[in-house]
Amino acid sequence: MKVIINIIGVEVKMKQETLVEPVSPALKDVLRTLKDQDEGQLERFIHEDLSPVDCSVILVNGRNILSLDGWKTLIHDGDELTFMVPVAGG
Repeated sequence: MKVIINIIGVEVKMKQETLVEPVSPALKDVLRTLKDQDEGQLERFIHEDLSPVDCSVILVNGRNILSLDGWKTLIHDGDELTFMVPVAGG
């Protein structure tokens, strides 16, 4: 399946299409596959156990996974996964 990965942080901004072959379409399995084929890009946002780092947020098609089915959220071909650290300023 193809997914679009967005990484947005204080020092990083990236958008790329990635091919993944997870064992299931559940977000947890998709993230595990992404993390296994990752080159260190996601470690700023998710720990080895796939929990979010500090205040990082994971969005699926623009919606926070906490408002979806969490780790059980089903990911489909063409979905957009966004990893970000919210920042505010004045």
